[in-house]
Amino acid sequence: MSELHSIPLIYKAGAYSLASFSRDIDDDDAVSFDYDGQYQMLTYDIPVGKDWRGMTLYNVPEDDLIRTLRAVYGKDGALQNITAILGGHETLLYIRYENEEHARQEIRRFAIQNADAIIEQIRQCTDVVARLFIEYYCDSDNMDYHAVIGTADQMEAIRQKYRDEDSCDCAGNYPSENIEGDNRMLITMVRCAPGHPGENFRYAEEIMSKYIEEHALSAINRTADFKYICAEYD
Repeated sequence: MSELHSIPLIYKAGAYSLASFSRDIDDDDAVSFDYDGQYQMLTYDIPVGKDWRGMTLYNVPEDDLIRTLRAVYGKDGALQNITAILGGHETLLYIRYENEEHARQEIRRFAIQNADAIIEQIRQCTDVVARLFIEYYCDSDNMDYHAVIGTADQMEAIRQKYRDEDSCDCAGNYPSENIEGDNRMLITMVRCAPGHPGENFRYAEEIMSKYIEEHALSAINRTADFKYICAEYD
């Protein structure tokens, strides 16, 4: 993709579209992109401290990426973030943290914001709820965090089908759709931060899970044997 050239790490302060940059930028001091049109897969490397870390995004529309990609530079000329409007939603491709403490503050701020978005969807359920599941997964390139509601009627159907009470505590047995926040942004926030991405993800997951427990449960109509179950899946 000839239009998708590199984004320099140092530039003039301000916000710029992709067309603002030269095609002759030194890739050693830039974020360089590679796009696979067959799978709509975007791969690129980001600076994390003195190292570089690989990033992969899937289902990236080519036209959206070229047309809406934007790079923002601070007063010191350092690249602050890269975003694009993908599928109608602003997507964070890169964020620069000043240090580890700044990263934790920003991840915490996002985690609470993301939990709020999930809670708002949970509150829309008017049925009696027997189970609220939090499921999460963390891999080198893939991270996921979502909630699943299990209504009282659904749990009774599972109990009758399996004749096993443990089956009622398995989110995969419920037909409800996953309730998600912004997993793409979650991935970028934790992978751009210093330290191991898995540990950064765990930090965000713990904040979100505790926040949902504190703020969502009182807003739903629950059964007497209601359970809030958080578990990692594979």
